[in-house]
Amino acid sequence: MPGESVLVVDDSPTILKLVQLVLTKAGYQVTTASDGEAGLVAAHEDRPALILLDYQMPEMNGDDVCRAMSGDTVLCNVPVVVMSAREDAVGERFASLPNVVDHITKPFSPDALLAVISHTVEQRQRSGGGQTTNGRGLRQLLTAQAAQEPTPTPAHDAALSGDLGIISIADVLTLLQDQAQTGTLSLSHAEARAEAERTGGSARSARVHLEVFLRQGRIDFATARGVPEEFLLGRFLVESGQMTAGALSGILELRALYPEGKGLLGADLIQRKLITPEGLRKAMSLQTQALVFEGLRWGSGRFRFNTAAELPTLAREAALALPIDALIMEGLRRVDEWRLIEREIGDFAMVFVRNEEKLTTFGRGKLLRDEVAVLEFVNGKNSVRDIIAMAKMGSFDVTKMLYRLLRNKLIRRRVNPLAV
Repeated sequence: MPGESVLVVDDSPTILKLVQLVLTKAGYQVTTASDGEAGLVAAHEDRPALILLDYQMPEMNGDDVCRAMSGDTVLCNVPVVVMSAREDAVGERFASLPNVVDHITKPFSPDALLAVISHTVEQRQRSGGGQTTNGRGLRQLLTAQAAQEPTPTPAHDAALSGDLGIISIADVLTLLQDQAQTGTLSLSHAEARAEAERTGGSARSARVHLEVFLRQGRIDFATARGVPEEFLLGRFLVESGQMTAGALSGILELRALYPEGKGLLGADLIQRKLITPEGLRKAMSLQTQALVFEGLRWGSGRFRFNTAAELPTLAREAALALPIDALIMEGLRRVDEWRLIEREIGDFAMVFVRNEEKLTTFGRGKLLRDEVAVLEFVNGKNSVRDIIAMAKMGSFDVTKMLYRLLRNKLIRRRVNPLAV
């Protein structure tokens, strides 16, 4: 029940921040710890009603923390809910751990998290047994910043503006959600030259603009300029199963030959009866989510929110009404994964080759469908950038598959021969 104390233990600062935000908004008293040892110390200092514990952590993982608690007279009866990634085994594995009463699989929605937490706390009561920025603090910080730093090309009706190096996009979106605002959030980000080269960008496309349209604190639609082709609508039509890649390529070629009066791609496809309005809406939802996830990666740039009584026609027709809490939770989880992946795949010009011997012993049947799809393009010639284009997938999804294959030693980086 709200009001109870919850200790959250996770080595990801972004996950800690988002879980703390969700639980605090629901009325729980939340403390956090960034590793297992710090979690045990925090639990001793203020015995919580429940511990939300990440299973995969360096040094002390979930197993170690639970076993330490079972031998501790102060903590032996504190219930634990384990957070695990999709790849982790669940069910019997966690049920055998001391103190564990439930588990939740990442990524999870705020509603799912609250349901698990409230159920566990209520069960316990029946049996007897970093700092998040709030809305007021954020408004004060924005006001102070506005007084000290002028915003370039300010809009007369801008209700909120600032520097993304000071206020994160997640904090801005959360504030707009809490206030049930309607309007347009404009984001501008100048990519570093190294980032543009890594992803195959050019000097012209180094500056990215993103517009997010909100209605009553929910996201109805998003558009962008200067982003790679992976964010265009066509990819999401294929990804959601509305069209095949071949059919889409044919239509795009036809539209290029006869550009007169072609209009927007989605409307054109509906008119040709190649997709349904429901199918278009599904693809637009995936596109909007991907653009928001991309924006959440930005650690610099500018933002400006303009209130509006009515949104542009395209946003009104889309009316996706996507919940911001869930998007932030998933987006920041992806940010953490990106950082891990970039340690191994930091350059999209990298080329990989298959380890055929390891593939034979490992067995292709153990690979996920997307891993098999990406593996087909690994031939010692295609770069990461080439594979992204050919696989018709996003850079995050492709590099995630390559990272998994690399970690399992099923592929390896091609090394150019040294010149003598």
